Amino acid sequence: MLALTPLGGDTTMPDQMDPTQRFAMSVRVQEDVMVASASGDLDYNHAAQFRERLTEARDTLTPLALVLDLSAVTFCDSMGVGALAVLLNQSREHGVFLVLSALPAHLERVLTLTGLRPAFRVEPTVDDAVSAVRAHRSPPV
Repeated sequence: MLALTPLGGDTTMPDQMDPTQRFAMSVRVQEDVMVASASGDLDYNHAAQFRERLTEARDTLTPLALVLDLSAVTFCDSMGVGALAVLLNQSREHGVFLVLSALPAHLERVLTLTGLRPAFRVEPTVDDAVSAVRAHRSPPV
């Protein structure tokens, strides 16, 4: 499991962080499902690094699915939404099933207002998202 650390390597508590360091993420693998958890501000300062770290992890781990746990994302601007859209497109290009989990109300509203909400599979919890991945891959009975 990759450690949950703020981008930039700062290890101070979130309320003590420099505003440019208010984002952290971790990546773990459950069988062939990559589960990435993000916390803090997914914004102009962090969107590119978020996308790059997930792309690098996807390329290294070659999962069949990616679950993004966004429950602790406190803010998301247009750059963050753009990063999610790019990840969705890249996932489709690489045959990786992308599921968002625990979407905060503010982020669901932004995705709805931009018209992107229907493009994403969203589940209430990480466990539900992993189950959705398993069901998506299972052949019909």
